[in-house]
Amino acid sequence: MEESVRDKYEVVIGLEVHCQLATKSKAFAGDLAEYGHLPNKNISVITLGHPGTLPLLNKKVIEYAIKMGLACNCEISKHNYFDRKNYFYPDLPKGYQITQDKTPICKGGYINIKTKSGNERRKADPP
Repeated sequence: MEESVRDKYEVVIGLEVHCQLATKSKAFAGDLAEYGHLPNKNISVITLGHPGTLPLLNKKVIEYAIKMGLACNCEISKHNYFDRKNYFYPDLPKGYQITQDKTPICKGGYINIKTKSGNERRKADPP
């Protein structure tokens, strides 16, 4: 790539981080969230997205999200909305995922990182 073209752009790299929460039940259903059971053991009509069923948000999931947001100096949203993103994947029997892409629980935030020289910097600070 020519230098004149390359100079017009800034490389921006984003991360989507997933974590497993230590809850007894799933995020949107009362089904057990344990590993090691037989396949399809910890599921219900809610997990499968059967017609007429609605998800029920796990309160502990919200508590953990808020704690993480506070630890990362985030703004905590007062109102949350969930949407369905439709996908047609063979491993997604209900055909959708529940998302908060428009109103996440936590927004912004930063973590101070100590460099080798002992200085602290944030993500937005220049290297």
